[in-house]
Amino acid sequence: MGEPELFREILGRVLARYLTVRPEGIVVDDQPLKDVTARVLSFGAARTLYRGRRPACRSLDGENALEKETLCAECPDRKHCTPQVRVDLTMDDRPYRLLLSYSSARNFLVYASEVRRAGRSVEDVVTRIRVLNRGSWVKLRFSMSDGRRKE
Repeated sequence: MGEPELFREILGRVLARYLTVRPEGIVVDDQPLKDVTARVLSFGAARTLYRGRRPACRSLDGENALEKETLCAECPDRKHCTPQVRVDLTMDDRPYRLLLSYSSARNFLVYASEVRRAGRSVEDVVTRIRVLNRGSWVKLRFSMSDGRRKE
């Protein structure tokens, strides 16, 4: 792991605030925004075990639980976990963490693939994230941005 990657990982783990996504938008400083721009620092697999709609256990690498000293592969509750994609990012020079479940994760991975096909990496471009309200659920759409923040 090179120095920039190590710095990104340390920064993300220590300072990142989890973003909440609601039908009205991504909540940043108590304000829901339908459209934001961000720089992706890193992304990877994650898992969360929810009980009563609250996280009971979480893994930010999809392999090791954070609060327990156990491997996800050996956990009896693994089949009840939600597989996710973890995206560490910055907006307005502040670090955040976004956990994406199925449809948003799929959209992000397609976006990352499109960026790679264009000869770039998601860490090197400004990413636009739009909230699509689907009634009872929310989906995020990702695209390259010109860098201006939308409200």
